[in-house]
Amino acid sequence: MSITISKESENLFVSTIKGVFTYDDQKEVEKNAGSNINPGQKIKLLILAEEFSGWGKEGDWGDLTFMYEYDPYVEKIAVVAEGKWEDEILMFLGAGRRRRAAEFFLPRETQAARDWLQSESE
Repeated sequence: MSITISKESENLFVSTIKGVFTYDDQKEVEKNAGSNINPGQKIKLLILAEEFSGWGKEGDWGDLTFMYEYDPYVEKIAVVAEGKWEDEILMFLGAGRRRRAAEFFLPRETQAARDWLQSESE
Protein backbone atom coordinates (compact mmCIF):
# COMPACT_ATOMS: atom_id res chain seq x y z
CA MET A 1 0.00 0.00 0.00
CA SER A 2 1.12 3.47 -0.79
CA ILE A 3 -0.64 6.54 0.51
CA THR A 4 0.28 10.20 0.28
CA ILE A 5 -1.52 13.20 1.71
CA SER A 6 -0.75 16.75 0.70
CA LYS A 7 -2.26 20.13 1.39
CA GLU A 8 -2.78 21.80 -1.99
CA SER A 9 -4.28 24.99 -0.67
CA GLU A 10 -5.59 26.40 2.59
CA ASN A 11 -8.68 24.19 2.49
CA LEU A 12 -7.91 21.44 -0.08
CA PHE A 13 -6.25 18.18 0.90
CA VAL A 14 -5.35 15.56 -1.72
CA SER A 15 -4.82 11.93 -0.80
CA THR A 16 -3.47 9.39 -3.29
CA ILE A 17 -4.07 5.72 -2.48
CA LYS A 18 -2.50 2.79 -4.34
CA GLY A 19 -2.97 -0.91 -3.68
CA VAL A 20 -4.71 -2.33 -0.60
CA PHE A 21 -5.88 0.21 1.98
CA THR A 22 -5.13 -1.17 5.45
CA TYR A 23 -6.42 -0.27 8.88
CA ASP A 24 -2.94 1.06 9.71
CA ASP A 25 -3.21 3.31 6.65
CA GLN A 26 -6.56 4.52 7.92
CA LYS A 27 -5.06 5.40 11.31
CA GLU A 28 -2.19 7.25 9.58
CA VAL A 29 -4.69 9.27 7.52
CA GLU A 30 -6.66 10.10 10.66
CA LYS A 31 -3.52 11.16 12.54
CA ASN A 32 -2.33 13.34 9.66
CA ALA A 33 -5.74 14.90 9.06
CA GLY A 34 -6.38 15.47 12.75
CA SER A 35 -3.14 17.40 13.14
CA ASN A 36 -3.81 19.54 10.04
CA ILE A 37 -7.45 20.53 10.55
CA ASN A 38 -7.92 23.71 12.52
CA PRO A 39 -11.11 24.08 14.58
CA GLY A 40 -13.62 26.16 12.66
CA GLN A 41 -11.88 25.48 9.34
CA LYS A 42 -13.86 23.87 6.53
CA ILE A 43 -11.80 21.54 4.34
CA LYS A 44 -12.34 19.75 1.07
CA LEU A 45 -10.79 16.36 0.37
CA LEU A 46 -9.86 14.87 -2.99
CA ILE A 47 -9.10 11.14 -2.86
CA LEU A 48 -7.31 9.70 -5.87
CA ALA A 49 -7.58 5.91 -5.69
CA GLU A 50 -5.05 4.81 -8.31
CA GLU A 51 -4.47 1.09 -8.82
CA PHE A 52 -6.72 0.62 -5.78
CA SER A 53 -7.37 -3.02 -4.90
CA GLY A 54 -9.60 -2.89 -1.81
CA TRP A 55 -9.29 -2.95 1.95
CA GLY A 56 -7.20 -5.02 4.32
CA LYS A 57 -9.01 -7.52 6.53
CA GLU A 58 -7.33 -6.66 9.87
CA GLY A 59 -8.49 -3.90 12.22
CA ASP A 60 -11.59 -2.35 13.72
CA TRP A 61 -13.13 -0.88 10.58
CA GLY A 62 -16.37 -0.19 12.49
CA ASP A 63 -14.73 2.52 14.63
CA LEU A 64 -16.35 5.77 13.42
CA THR A 65 -14.95 8.00 16.17
CA PHE A 66 -12.79 10.03 13.79
CA MET A 67 -15.64 10.57 11.34
CA TYR A 68 -17.98 11.87 14.03
CA GLU A 69 -15.30 14.08 15.57
CA TYR A 70 -14.01 15.68 12.36
CA ASP A 71 -17.02 15.55 10.03
CA PRO A 72 -18.14 19.07 11.03
CA TYR A 73 -14.89 20.38 9.49
CA VAL A 74 -15.29 18.54 6.17
CA GLU A 75 -17.18 20.48 3.55
CA LYS A 76 -16.94 18.01 0.64
CA ILE A 77 -15.20 14.78 -0.35
CA ALA A 78 -14.55 13.83 -3.97
CA VAL A 79 -13.24 10.37 -4.82
CA VAL A 80 -11.69 9.46 -8.16
CA ALA A 81 -11.49 5.70 -8.78
CA GLU A 82 -12.43 2.93 -11.19
CA GLY A 83 -16.20 2.50 -11.46
CA LYS A 84 -16.19 -1.00 -9.94
CA TRP A 85 -15.29 0.57 -6.56
CA GLU A 86 -18.03 3.23 -6.48
CA ASP A 87 -20.55 1.54 -4.16
CA GLU A 88 -17.93 0.20 -1.76
CA ILE A 89 -15.99 3.45 -1.49
CA LEU A 90 -19.11 5.55 -0.94
CA MET A 91 -20.26 3.07 1.70
CA PHE A 92 -16.81 3.20 3.35
CA LEU A 93 -16.99 7.00 3.42
CA GLY A 94 -20.42 6.88 5.01
CA ALA A 95 -22.06 8.75 2.15
CA GLY A 96 -25.66 9.32 3.14
CA ARG A 97 -24.71 9.25 6.85
CA ARG A 98 -22.26 12.13 6.67
CA ARG A 99 -23.39 15.70 7.17
CA ARG A 100 -21.43 16.72 4.10
CA ALA A 101 -21.47 15.71 0.46
CA ALA A 102 -19.34 12.86 -0.88
CA GLU A 103 -19.24 12.32 -4.64
CA PHE A 104 -17.64 9.67 -6.84
CA PHE A 105 -15.85 10.37 -10.14
CA LEU A 106 -14.18 8.14 -12.73
CA PRO A 107 -10.46 8.61 -13.54
CA ARG A 108 -11.26 10.53 -16.72
CA GLU A 109 -13.30 12.97 -14.55
CA THR A 110 -10.51 14.15 -12.26
CA GLN A 111 -10.88 17.75 -13.36
CA ALA A 112 -14.66 17.54 -12.84
CA ALA A 113 -13.99 16.30 -9.29
CA ARG A 114 -11.73 19.29 -8.66
CA ASP A 115 -14.30 21.66 -10.15
CA TRP A 116 -17.06 20.17 -7.99
CA LEU A 117 -14.93 20.57 -4.87
CA GLN A 118 -14.39 24.25 -5.66
CA SER A 119 -18.03 24.93 -6.53
CA GLU A 120 -20.45 26.39 -4.02
CA SER A 121 -23.04 23.64 -4.49
CA GLU A 122 -23.10 20.30 -2.71
